[in-house]
Amino acid sequence: MNTIDKTLENQQAWQTFSADDESAVRVLALESLSKCADTITVLSENLRNIGYVWVSSERIPEDVLERNVRVIETKTGLLIPKILVGFWKLVGGVSFVDLNNYRHIDFWKENKISTKNGFADGLHIDACNDEWISFIYNDFVEWKEYFSPDESDGFLLSLSPDGYHKDNFSGGEPYGVLAESNWKPIWQNFEWSSVAYPVTALASPPDFLSYLRTTILECAGFPALLGVPAFDPIKEKLLQGVPIF
Repeated sequence: MNTIDKTLENQQAWQTFSADDESAVRVLALESLSKCADTITVLSENLRNIGYVWVSSERIPEDVLERNVRVIETKTGLLIPKILVGFWKLVGGVSFVDLNNYRHIDFWKENKISTKNGFADGLHIDACNDEWISFIYNDFVEWKEYFSPDESDGFLLSLSPDGYHKDNFSGGEPYGVLAESNWKPIWQNFEWSSVAYPVTALASPPDFLSYLRTTILECAGFPALLGVPAFDPIKEKLLQGVPIF
């Protein structure tokens, strides 16, 4: 069974579990995230091997992470999705883009890789560090000031710039998940923007784990580049030896 077939099988299996089935979905989610951590490690090394050095990760000590989660939940009265906490514990924060100087953009230009929207949309998930905690709390205070009880949308936990902002364009709302206790929160404000629609993308927008699985295992960390012919040989190198989750 090839990588795509196995990834699709795992994706379909995940979809069959109800988010309300706490014990079953928890076991599968944490097992997948544990493998995801190994996959990101291999993919990150493969990126560095081809000269793409804008790869970083940040693991927060578990006691600090748990404290930070309590701070946000206590101050806001909202819940951080359990799968997100699991991701931070097992994977940490991760970034495949240079959000300080945007030097990663030149790598794609030098390899003559371009997309219809002008961005690669590299994987980025914020770590639950002090900077993120401060940002989220300030964002919540502002949201609370203008929130209308008639609005159905909840508070968004921002976790990543959108594809445009990642590549230094003016863009849309950040990607993130709603503050709720859920193992399958939707990856908000995201859509598959690639030339070829991913085979393993069973929904748009996807839930958080499904987004990670397709982005990493089918798109090699850059979902907007899927289907671009010049990216295909690079993608093949990047996916060498990656564990499937």
